[in-house]
Amino acid sequence: MGRSQRKARRVCAQEGVLNRITSRIRKSLELQEILTTTVEEVRAFLNTERVKIYRFDSDGSGEVVAESIHGKRLPSLLGLHFPADDIPPQAREMFVKTRQRVIVDVIAQRKALNQLDSPETGESLLVEDIRYSPIDPCHAEYLSNMGVYSSLTLPILHQNQLWGLLVSHHSQPRQVSQRELEVVQLLVDQLSIAISQSNLLQQTRQQVQHEATLNQISCLLHSPASVTEIRQTVLEEIVKALQGSGGRLYITAEPTGEPAQLYTCGEQPCCKLEESAYWQQIMGFPQATVNPPQYKYKELRLPNLSTQENIGVSTECIIPSAMPHLRTISDLYEEPQFELASAFMATAIRSILIMPLQYRQNCVGCFTIFRNEIETETLWAGKVNHDERNIRPRESFAAWREIKKGQAQAWSLNEVKLAQALGNHLYMAVMQRRVEDMFRHQASHDPLTGLPNRILFEDRLSLALAQAYRRGEMLAVAFLDLDRFKTINDTLGHAVGDELLQSVAQRLLGCLREGDTIARWGGDEFTLLLPQISCPEEAAKLAQRILSSFATPFRIGDCELHITTSIGIALAPYDGEDTATLLKNADATMYRAKQQGKNNFQLYAPEMNKKALEQLVLANHLYKALNHDQFLLHYQPQLNLKTGQIVALEALIRWQHPELGLVPPNQFIPLAEETGLIGAIGEWVLQAACTQNRAWQLAGLPPMRIAVNLSARQFQQKISKTIARVLAETGLDPSYLEVEITESIAMQDVNFTISVLQELKDMGVSIAMDDFGTGYSSLATLRRFPLHTLKVAREFVNDITTDQKDAAIIKSIVALGHGLELNVIAEGVETLEQLKFLHAVKCDGMQGYLFSKPLAADAAIQFCQQHSALAIPLN
Repeated sequence: MGRSQRKARRVCAQEGVLNRITSRIRKSLELQEILTTTVEEVRAFLNTERVKIYRFDSDGSGEVVAESIHGKRLPSLLGLHFPADDIPPQAREMFVKTRQRVIVDVIAQRKALNQLDSPETGESLLVEDIRYSPIDPCHAEYLSNMGVYSSLTLPILHQNQLWGLLVSHHSQPRQVSQRELEVVQLLVDQLSIAISQSNLLQQTRQQVQHEATLNQISCLLHSPASVTEIRQTVLEEIVKALQGSGGRLYITAEPTGEPAQLYTCGEQPCCKLEESAYWQQIMGFPQATVNPPQYKYKELRLPNLSTQENIGVSTECIIPSAMPHLRTISDLYEEPQFELASAFMATAIRSILIMPLQYRQNCVGCFTIFRNEIETETLWAGKVNHDERNIRPRESFAAWREIKKGQAQAWSLNEVKLAQALGNHLYMAVMQRRVEDMFRHQASHDPLTGLPNRILFEDRLSLALAQAYRRGEMLAVAFLDLDRFKTINDTLGHAVGDELLQSVAQRLLGCLREGDTIARWGGDEFTLLLPQISCPEEAAKLAQRILSSFATPFRIGDCELHITTSIGIALAPYDGEDTATLLKNADATMYRAKQQGKNNFQLYAPEMNKKALEQLVLANHLYKALNHDQFLLHYQPQLNLKTGQIVALEALIRWQHPELGLVPPNQFIPLAEETGLIGAIGEWVLQAACTQNRAWQLAGLPPMRIAVNLSARQFQQKISKTIARVLAETGLDPSYLEVEITESIAMQDVNFTISVLQELKDMGVSIAMDDFGTGYSSLATLRRFPLHTLKVAREFVNDITTDQKDAAIIKSIVALGHGLELNVIAEGVETLEQLKFLHAVKCDGMQGYLFSKPLAADAAIQFCQQHSALAIPLN
């Protein structure tokens, strides 16, 4: 065979090798199969005794992952590991920078370095750079100890990193031709393509697996099972997906009041991790300590990952106000900042992954995955002597087994990404459930107090009634209304009123038994459901406990508020067997308690329904009274005790109902206050009184003052503007109008009262304090009010001739009034003895049935004309 024929056969063989490797890469999706084929083809092509592919690990060591051997001169190294320092750092650098190939001839003690790229620029050379140099004695001894006398080494690169080496060994000296080197290099280049293809395939498979895991978790999260069952199962699946040995799922307390929930699986540490400062900081919650420790999370950096791959986390100290991030601890006993390691001492747990369930600053919990310590086994190519004094290579490359116990399992970047995706799914599921729960809660609870609303209360009452009927038990329903709450709300504002309602709700909750229900019915009304009571006295005892609790004032901001409550109680089955009847009867009983003087409780009695019905009918008629001109004024004269002259008339409203007749004020004024009509009625009284007084003056009658009572609602609505408008409309001089306010109205807001009264005084309107002595004004406050007159309450006048205490009070009030340069008028004077006493103590005026009852307008003016001056019969 000629030389040209042999050359043609070699070229054909070379092309055959390339074609077979390329074909295998196209057909196979398994990298190991491609690696095995490559070493077999290269060994057969070079006709050497051993060809191996050596793959580097993240710590720089490597493992022989594929090998082809011919003959028995060189032993198999497949599966053996080589330490990182077997290949010097300078050699590794040149493998990457210049794609350097190394050909060694141990017998000749020389080596050839073939470089494909420029070491300065990294660009490909047009002609490869071949350099010869003596072999390092240590390297020569290393190969000799291995039984190798000629070697060829080519770097395998992937993404500009040193993935591994392809090495050919022969026990005899052997030359490598340039053509052989080119062919093997082409095979190595094809191998790099295969590695990229395999990595892409592996990533795709992993992505598919992760998506399957996420789909499974998503299905579980939206399954019809109970929340507890769902979350426990999800935790177990997450632990399995992340190859953990156990874990914890912590869900923070619900906004609706549900406490925090903890689910666990597998071995657990001996402490409440999620309550520790470390976990609280990870979840972004405020720290309880004044100077919380600044935890670092360097442990998040995974080996051999660039900064860009490090999922966007810096190594700087985390600050408590920053948004929390996923945290991994590869080895909790080697993390100096981790203060809870002692809690894990009794367990096999070694590595931790903590994933907060959060979006931006909103964290709803976290899951924590544990990994137990493991035992590792490594087969080394010879026993390595790490003594730095021994710089000679090892003499034997026989397999040496190294077993390490208590090793930590690190978390890979893909596992971190899967944990983040699982955390996002869990966060969304928790938030979706919370939103749904919040909607349900809002539909059945009062937003201000958080108590059940009337819808939920009626549902619970219906259920409790059914259970009570089945068991033959008794239950109670109570209606509770705050006394004079409207005054607080109107004077101090709705914000204070809302805070008071919240405080009341908390105090009521503290009075109830376990199993009782309290609801906010609306406004300042609350309802109570007391199931399983043995007797009416049990319900009465609880009502008394509530009344006693209200004796302690409520502290709202800078205000200390005293408030009482009225309670009505109805019992099932005696006072009703259905929801509507029980609630109606309890409501009627509560109004009965208010009529009995407030600050008390009442048990239902059948006759209350009749009274309640009458009140309802009367309230309906009251709405029509203003539009149908059913109100009228009667006037009661006021007498000067010194001169005997009539000095004023007090305007008193009456209701002339077409069917009920004359309705007394004590029956409809409280109704007007409850219904809110008191404001419109009060303004009508003011307008009518001023109009009548002006009409009398225009008729030529002697001018005198007309006195009008102001309600609390009128006074709070800046009454001075209304009075100015009415005086202007009627043409009445302000000096002929006197307004009367009660002591309790004046004391609700002293500074506001002073400002309004001063405006009225500046207008020329006279001001009288009605029912003086029944309120809580102090002398220091009284002297600040711009008053003209004190009107002594009829309660003190009634018994002044028989009760020394009342007599002493009258004397004190007269002396006080004169000391403040005020007129003093006594109301309710009905006997001559009372008149004589008042004259004796120098009281300025009187008003009462002894002189005249309230009269209609015509009768009043006629009375005044007939009694312009009276001789007071004191003897």
